[in-house]
Amino acid sequence: MEEQKNNLKNEIEEMTELVEKNIKLSEEILALSKKINGFVIWQRIFGIIKILIIAIPIALSIIYLPPLLNGVLDTYKELLGLGDAVNGDLPNLDNLPNSVKEYLK
Repeated sequence: MEEQKNNLKNEIEEMTELVEKNIKLSEEILALSKKINGFVIWQRIFGIIKILIIAIPIALSIIYLPPLLNGVLDTYKELLGLGDAVNGDLPNLDNLPNSVKEYLK
């Protein structure tokens, strides 16, 4: 009987040790998972910032570049003599060589 009590006490002590170790390991795991969760949150924030860094200049260029480029393209159309052709008028044919004039007629 005495021996069974000693065995029972030993088993209880072993169980309490195992429970204490389990609690310590669980606390360590909790601390690590909190760090990992924080890391994941920051990764998501920086991912959104990266997307915004790419998307905002593209959106602004779509909004603001066409009016700016129209002025530049008008200048090149005038230099190339395409301004009248775009409006439906033929360009001045006096400056073209005779072979090109005959081809266009």
